[in-house]
Amino acid sequence: MKECPSCGNTIPKEVIYCPYCGARFADLSPTQTKGNEQRQKPGFKMQKCPLCDKKIREDAKFCPQCGWDLTDYELTPPQIARIQEEIQNARFRAMHWHITMVQFTTVGLVLIIFSILASFEVIVVQAPWVMSGIAAAFWFVAAAFGFLAQRYNNKQDRLKMMLRDRQSSQ
Repeated sequence: MKECPSCGNTIPKEVIYCPYCGARFADLSPTQTKGNEQRQKPGFKMQKCPLCDKKIREDAKFCPQCGWDLTDYELTPPQIARIQEEIQNARFRAMHWHITMVQFTTVGLVLIIFSILASFEVIVVQAPWVMSGIAAAFWFVAAAFGFLAQRYNNKQDRLKMMLRDRQSSQ
């Protein structure tokens, strides 16, 4: 734990932004703290940051990972631009994982077709069951990629909804 030089509150040492005042700590970069989330302690409720999706304490005013202001207010033009950039990033990542999922599914399908042809002795293969096992592994990995794509689609939808809700109140 360390003390925020701006507001004096005690905060975890791995955070980049103070969750109480939003002050940025220059000695830490996002790559140094990647994966470090505030641990849930007894008595503290947790929420997710709407921008970076990290778990944070419910009473935090700022996200300690990305510095997003969690108070309910009108969005400023730089914040709107940041949300739109995150929406584009989520869209790109979802497309990337969908394309990868289709590629792995296609390879698995080709291996199954070869396995079926080998079982009918149309083509000669030493162990057709090996191809079936490899195809199943490709489909399993493709399903994981599908879940990743859905995660980024959900993030994109959540950010669009946040942008729409905050802009409509202005």
